[in-house]
Amino acid sequence: MAVPPNGPRIVTDHERRPRWIRWLVVTTLVVIALAGSYAVYVFVTDEFSARYQAMTGDRERLLALRRELAERLRAEQLESERLRERLAYLEKSQQIDREACQQLRQSLRDMQSRLVDAQEQLAFYRGIVSPENEGRGVRVHDFIVRPDRDPARFELVLVQGRQQKDRVRGHFTIDIAGERDGESATVAVRNAEGETDMLFSFRHFQEFSGSVTFPDGFEPEQVAIVVQREGEDQSTETRYEWQRVVAGKES
Repeated sequence: MAVPPNGPRIVTDHERRPRWIRWLVVTTLVVIALAGSYAVYVFVTDEFSARYQAMTGDRERLLALRRELAERLRAEQLESERLRERLAYLEKSQQIDREACQQLRQSLRDMQSRLVDAQEQLAFYRGIVSPENEGRGVRVHDFIVRPDRDPARFELVLVQGRQQKDRVRGHFTIDIAGERDGESATVAVRNAEGETDMLFSFRHFQEFSGSVTFPDGFEPEQVAIVVQREGEDQSTETRYEWQRVVAGKES
């Protein structure tokens, strides 16, 4: 059956609800959603802030620890440098002390050597001017042969008494007697010029030196020194046993 356009119609409960109720429900849901979102935001923000503060605190502590360690390192480096400088100073001082001690010992040895030389020279000059040798004319004061040299070397000192004021002149020879191959043999000593007859001229004393070359198989036994003063016919001969000469002692 057809219903007239202006006739009655059926109205449901949904249609009878007011519009404001629907808006209220929607608004409530929106508010709840926003409140939940805000709560989540606040929670997350607080958690992040707490973690950030904790991380910031840890970072500050780490920075402070690093600064402290850096200060300690600098202090240790300074102390190490100071100790190295001190060690270098002590080592240098010890080296200087050692060098000074060595120089002092060497100076002492040199001084003792000079003292021995001075004593020997003093004894030598005392022997030259000794009163018991006065008036004896020209004489041999000392004669030494050094066979350890190659060739062997001789050293001779001629003197005259201190009462003699004039210069004395003359010549002398040195002959070394011995055996060679079971027979007697003689070796003439030569000066640097190769002369066997050597000249002298002095007022108080004169020193001579030269080389001695021995033939193979020659065994020296005795040395004879003959001194001939100018203007005199008589010569003076002085003899030494070989062992006494090698030892540097006058017979």
